[in-house]
Parts: sequence; C-alpha cells; structure tokens
Amino acid sequence: MACEWVTVTETYWTVCWAWIFPYPCRKSRTVRRWCSNFSWIKETRWFFFCTLEGCSGGVRYNWTAFCFNVLGTAWFYNITKCFDNELSPSGKC
Repeated sequence: MACEWVTVTETYWTVCWAWIFPYPCRKSRTVRRWCSNFSWIKETRWFFFCTLEGCSGGVRYNWTAFCFNVLGTAWFYNITKCFDNELSPSGKC
C-alpha cells in the first residue's frame, strides 16, 4: 500500500506549570500525516542520523531520520510509520 493521508494523534513532551513551578508533562495533539504500513524496515545507524529503507506493498522507500544510536543495523517488521511529507518510491522490493 502506498502512503495515505490520515489523521493521527501524536504525543509529545513539554513543560507544564503548576503556579510558578515548571514540570515535564506529556500532551497530545491531532495532526494529519502521510502514513504507510511497512512489511519490513532496515535502519542503518550513523551516531546522530539513520538511513532507512522500507518495503510497503511491494514498493521500496528510502529516507533519513535523526536518531541517537551507536553504529549498526536493525530490522523491524510489520510496522506503521508516519511522515510530514509523502515519501517518493525508489523501486520495487
């Protein structure tokens, strides 16, 4: 399946206030994102960024993302990922 434009609820950390005392808290918001179900994703880690390759519906996609990991490669299976922009296909898988 190609990427679909869907509504998702995402959570994030922020600073909340109790009178004059700040504290960390989680909030959520509803946003629109491009999402796709991947049968597999290969993540190659390069300290502060990752190159990723994934297969969704027989179509291969490549992208980069920030990550904080040691060097190495990891595989993920049957995972849904969402993006700010639609991914461009890079071939068949």
